[in-house]
Amino acid sequence: MIHLYYGEDRLKSEEMAKNVLGLDYENIDAENLNVEDLPTIFLGTTLFDTGTRKILIKGLAERKELFEEIEKYLDTPHEIVILENKINGNWAGLKNLKKAKNIDLVENKIPVDKEKQNLAFNVYTMAISNPKKAVEMLRKNEDDIDPYATLGAWGYKAVEGLKKNPNSKKSREIIKELAKIDVLLKTTKFSESPWPVLESFLLRLK
Repeated sequence: MIHLYYGEDRLKSEEMAKNVLGLDYENIDAENLNVEDLPTIFLGTTLFDTGTRKILIKGLAERKELFEEIEKYLDTPHEIVILENKINGNWAGLKNLKKAKNIDLVENKIPVDKEKQNLAFNVYTMAISNPKKAVEMLRKNEDDIDPYATLGAWGYKAVEGLKKNPNSKKSREIIKELAKIDVLLKTTKFSESPWPVLESFLLRLK
């Protein structure tokens, strides 16, 4: 069976993946795949095992030509988890998968907490004039807020700033930096300890 977990709540998606796969599974990065490789993954077996396999695939949504092939393999005999951060909602592949019955498809969203969102906004605004104080504000609240939601709030503020001043080079640089941090947190060991990365960003914001 195919399990497709995606959305801004990466931690929830990873937790769901662990519940399906356990600790012993194959890890595949879609960056190194071609369309011709998919039958071997979804339908093939290993040389030493003719039974079912447990497979985790990351990054298929970054390769449209691969993602659009998923619906061809819904009858896979294996337990396959596809873990994604974001998927283009306009893709036919996603629309078809949402209509399919033999797939475990879940979009994990982070509920918006207005109070915590406003705190993230205030930290971002403070960092523009006083980065050190912004870091202090963040550290006082790190136990009570979600790092990914905080990063999302900062991204919102950055885009808001660009809309107000479309020619702002600084706003564009900030948006690029936040995008890099988002990838860093979701694809490296920094996901286990994200706060130093966010604090470092604040210190460079002024």
